Amino acid sequence: MIKILTISFSILLICIKSIALENKILFKIDSEIITTADINNEANYLKILNKNMNSFEQNQIFEITKNSLIRDTIKKNEILKFIKEIEIEKEIMEKLIKSFYQNIGLSSKEQFFQVLKEKNLRYSYVENKLSINAVWNQFIYEKFVSKIKINKKEIRDNIIKEGSFDKKFLLSEIVFDLDKDNNLKKKYNQIKESINENGFENAALRYSISDSSKNGGKLDWISEVSLNKKFLNEINNLEIGNHTNPMVIPGGFILIKLNDIKKDKKKIDIEKELKKVVKIKTNQQLNTFSNIYLKKILKNYKIENL
Repeated sequence: MIKILTISFSILLICIKSIALENKILFKIDSEIITTADINNEANYLKILNKNMNSFEQNQIFEITKNSLIRDTIKKNEILKFIKEIEIEKEIMEKLIKSFYQNIGLSSKEQFFQVLKEKNLRYSYVENKLSINAVWNQFIYEKFVSKIKINKKEIRDNIIKEGSFDKKFLLSEIVFDLDKDNNLKKKYNQIKESINENGFENAALRYSISDSSKNGGKLDWISEVSLNKKFLNEINNLEIGNHTNPMVIPGGFILIKLNDIKKDKKKIDIEKELKKVVKIKTNQQLNTFSNIYLKKILKNYKIENL
């Protein structure tokens, strides 16, 4: 009996120590604490989104995860200044979840649940992440929609000029800014070294401040009529697999990698194509506004390591 009690007590102590380690407070964002458990959950979430996360060293994974948590925590806190709670209708959430697991190459919700089980991640965690970003996107839209500038006449003319073939580019991006310790040359050399050593996707995970960083900077196929002339000229001069030099954008700089090119034959429905391109350009501008606004409000939050 004494041996059994001793063993039981030892197991209990191990469990308590394990829980204490999991719940160790690492840093605070204003008054909100971030624990080891938060970091582990976020790291597992990012590893589901991007398998390249597994190739990083632990300290690099920690930094990527920490930055992701900071961005989403600030998004959540900023939203809650204007609404009581972050809610998504059930039907919309189902669509977001379906889009999420299809983007990572899964074909069913059952497969998705299996991946969550393997990563020891709760379904509610993914729901929460998707809810924050969906409401944030709506918040950014409402705040900046009046500042969106799109030349529909120019787009329509380009669609007509393009004719029956639609040239599309498969692109990736790294969006970055400069801090007080960096000039452009120094920061670009850091990123370029990371690209040369570990590839563009891994460099995007480490250095990009865009939400696309979670996917290794990957973007969807983009029609040439959706790109501004400056970007299009740079991309047209690239070989597949190469990337541009840093280009200035509002709030920072961008590197664009050309992954592939294709030409689709199409029936010309000018109005339909116009709506599609306007939507893409709108989202591009909203992403820029989101990055700028997030960078601006970040200064209002105190981030304290503990």
